[in-house]
Amino acid sequence: MERIKAAIAKARMSREDAPAAARRPREVARPRSGRPAAWDRLEQFTPDPARLERARIVTHAKEDPAHVPFDILRTRLMKMLERNGWTSVAITSPTKACGKTLIACNLALSFARQKAHRTVLADMDLKRPMLGEVLGLRTERSVGDWLSGEASVTETFRCVGDSLAVGVNRQPFRNSAELIQDPVAAEAIAAMKDELRPDVVIYDLPPVLASDDALSFAQHVDAVLLIASAGQTKLNELAESERLIRDMGTLGGVILNRYDLKSENYYEYDYVY
Repeated sequence: MERIKAAIAKARMSREDAPAAARRPREVARPRSGRPAAWDRLEQFTPDPARLERARIVTHAKEDPAHVPFDILRTRLMKMLERNGWTSVAITSPTKACGKTLIACNLALSFARQKAHRTVLADMDLKRPMLGEVLGLRTERSVGDWLSGEASVTETFRCVGDSLAVGVNRQPFRNSAELIQDPVAAEAIAAMKDELRPDVVIYDLPPVLASDDALSFAQHVDAVLLIASAGQTKLNELAESERLIRDMGTLGGVILNRYDLKSENYYEYDYVY
């Protein structure tokens, strides 16, 4: 565990010491004010609170004190996005079962409590989709259909509350990396941003070391958050994942998940920005 913490501290120092040119904000257009009409065309979905509780989604309501770390992460992430003029972030991990989907979902629902921000959460784990199962959301058309141009934004995404749009997958997709790399997928993503004009887009990606899907999708996001699991993620897995992400895009942060299992909270984090 101390080696993992040391690696995270090293990554923090590396980012702080990076040349200014490497940290220069990208030219990303910020969403225009006013609620787009497309939001009113999205079908409403209300998650079952009992299901969310069983799945450890603690940010839908604020009764559970475990929501606090996610709210802190939300605030720090928003500051990073605003500072750099960014709007999209992907969440991934070196290997499976690190908690990336739960963190993505909790983070999105934390953002959704801020009514002034429009948030989109999309399940980009086309090989092992879990977001729909976690939320209890099933749709006729999947994110994979939308990326391939076979489904529209309004057919794919559902509105949770007033300011969160969620897209899930019904089943795994074959040749997912090829689908992600197809120019049609880039057109679908651009159309979604134009129609919904989100302030924040959160993509739940597959693990970095499981396939090339996560690295293929890195071109579509401003930053990537890497989730390491205490007691599970190996130092070499973390180092290799960091290297691959830095080569393909911007590593926005490393989150150490499940650090203190004796804590009353579900999660404790160490952040790197």
